[in-house]
Amino acid sequence: MRNLKVVHPRPSPLEALEPRRRGILEAAYGVLLERGYAGANTLEIARRARVSKRELYAEFGNKSGLLRALISATAGRMRIPLAVEHVLDANRLRSVLRRYGTTALTELTRAPVLALNRLAIAEAGRSNEMGRILEQDGREPNRRALIELLAKAKAAGVLTSGEPETIAGQFFALLMGDLMMRLLLGVIEPPPAKEIRRRAESATSAVLALYGTASGL
Repeated sequence: MRNLKVVHPRPSPLEALEPRRRGILEAAYGVLLERGYAGANTLEIARRARVSKRELYAEFGNKSGLLRALISATAGRMRIPLAVEHVLDANRLRSVLRRYGTTALTELTRAPVLALNRLAIAEAGRSNEMGRILEQDGREPNRRALIELLAKAKAAGVLTSGEPETIAGQFFALLMGDLMMRLLLGVIEPPPAKEIRRRAESATSAVLALYGTASGL
């Protein structure tokens, strides 16, 4: 009998939330996927979450507030490795970038994240509201956090050339390649943990080779 490969599900970014808030956001996610952002309504979300519409509005404000909370749950986890006060040497920068790359790629290749991105793309022809929220509350805060880390590294002399904003863009391009496009098209499966770690290490090494000191190579 052949051994079957066991795939362990990755924990949801909503798991750390208190049950009531988690229930509302899970209900919002389900309604969004079924009806789209334009067709989703807070009354249906409240009904599925078994809370009143008043309670929902008190906690999240409106439909866009629910989407922002969903996105922030993932985006916030991505930024955790970047929350360092100082970057004093190349080894420290290597460790932080490697952990950030691994975390970012893990979060971005989750099925729920891919589903929200597909939905935003599908609705972009009619309205860019969902795409704008994904950009403002997901991509941009993480991009700024990575730029700030690289600026600290440059100020400390760990990076000797290049602008932090340019380096951040190159790091992410090296990390992702065409992976996200292929995932959104559904032509490949999300990469396993080993491949994610390899990509993070490769992107980190390339950035340090381009912009780091000789001791960082």
